[in-house]
Amino acid sequence: MVDCGRCHRKFDSYSGLLQHYKVKHPNATNLKDLERQVRTEQDTQELVSASLHSHGPSKTKLIAFSLIVLIAVSVTAYVAFALKEVVTTTVSAKGVAPDFSLPEVNGGTFTLSDYRGKSNVLLFFNEGLSCAPCLQQMQGLDQLNADFARMNVVVVDVTADPLPLLTDWTRSSGPQDAKVLSDQNLAVSKMYGMLGPDVSMMPYSKPGHTFVLVNTSGVIVWRQDYGPSNMFVPNNQIVALVSKALGAS
Repeated sequence: MVDCGRCHRKFDSYSGLLQHYKVKHPNATNLKDLERQVRTEQDTQELVSASLHSHGPSKTKLIAFSLIVLIAVSVTAYVAFALKEVVTTTVSAKGVAPDFSLPEVNGGTFTLSDYRGKSNVLLFFNEGLSCAPCLQQMQGLDQLNADFARMNVVVVDVTADPLPLLTDWTRSSGPQDAKVLSDQNLAVSKMYGMLGPDVSMMPYSKPGHTFVLVNTSGVIVWRQDYGPSNMFVPNNQIVALVSKALGAS
C-alpha cells in the first residue's frame, strides 16, 4: 500500500497514486518521481510475468512430480503396513497347512487338499522368472523327481508370475514332472507368510525362496526360508531334509 502525501489516501500501487495526483494534485512537484516509480513498477511486473511464463511448465512439472512422489510414498507405506499385518498372522513352521487352489501351467487347477491322504506335497515358493537361480532350482529339483517319488512327494513350484509367461517358460525349459503354479495376486504367498522382508528380496511383490513340506495328513512338517540372502540351495540337500522331516513325522 502507498499513500498520498497530501491527503493521505491509500492506494494499492504507484499507478493508482499517480492517477490520483494527476486529478487531485496536478501541480505537485513530485509527479516526475512518481512517473519513474510507475515505470519501475510496470517493468517489474513484466519481468515477473515473463519469468513465470518461461518457467511455468517447469514449476508445473515440479509440482506434478512432487505429488507423484507423495502419492507413491503414501501407497508404499500403506502396502508395507498392510502386508506386515498379513505376514504376522500367517502359518508357522508347524500346524495344519491352509488349503488353497491355484492355476497350473499345464491346465486345470491345483488344490492342496486333493492330496490329503494320498501324497506328501513339497511347496517351493520363489521369485520365478525374474530370478535365474530360482529357475535353476526348479529345473534341478525336477531332475531328482525319482528321489521324491520314492518318498511319495509331489513337488509344487509357486511363483507370482502371470500364467501365460510361466507357461511359455515351462514348455520351453521348465520342469516336466513338478507342478508349476501362478500366484499372481499373491493370495497364497500372503497366506503362507512369503512376503516379509526377512524372507524375500522383493518383500511386497514376490515370494521369497522358501520350502514348505506338507505330509499326507495335511500338516506342515518342515519349513525352511532361504531368502533373501540365499536364492539357491543344493538340490540333494533339499532331498535329504525332506527325507529327514518325513522320517521324523
